[in-house]
Amino acid sequence: MKYKPIFWLIVNPFIKKYLKKYFSKSEIKEIMKKSKAEYINLLSKADDIGENNPMASNLYFALLFLSFHTANQNIFSEDMLIEMIRFVLTDPFLLKIMKFDFNKEKDMAKMKKKMDIAYKWSEENKDKHPEAWQFVFDNSHEDGIYYYFTKCPIAKFFNDNNLSHLTHIFCEIDYLSLENRGGKLIRSHTIADGEEICDFWILPSKLKNPK
Repeated sequence: MKYKPIFWLIVNPFIKKYLKKYFSKSEIKEIMKKSKAEYINLLSKADDIGENNPMASNLYFALLFLSFHTANQNIFSEDMLIEMIRFVLTDPFLLKIMKFDFNKEKDMAKMKKKMDIAYKWSEENKDKHPEAWQFVFDNSHEDGIYYYFTKCPIAKFFNDNNLSHLTHIFCEIDYLSLENRGGKLIRSHTIADGEEICDFWILPSKLKNPK
């Protein structure tokens, strides 16, 4: 995948804010330098899933976060990686600008439309980008949105690069991201665990007894 500065620029200030909890200014400068180089390196190893893929940002951000651990393993542990991701994704400023609430019908409809667009892109480009997300919508549930992936480039990248022990960290982002926006994820299967699918049943957090 081609390096795009936008993703680095978006999270740069929030990551630096986290690093200030543990490191000096000079240490942070070195960590950022090493991590950026590693991020570009990780992207070069990733399958081409299409730069204009509506879901490409998921892979870009996953490898960006990962780079801080793989580039600085002697001082940046797996626990710190988990803590940093949660710190960034729950930053009050980011939560404020998201302005998204799955408990509102219109926002749930926006999510459905977003996934419809991603599904259409994947169908139109699956021959050109065979390693991109491939998924199926399932109407077996009355409430929320239910779909499942049959391919996940993030899980594949971690497996291909002997990093499968870290994949679960990035699967957990799905739960956190929805929780931050008034949603709830129910999941029974993950490709990262060797299963055939990774399912998503997205619901409003306030909904009781979903069907």
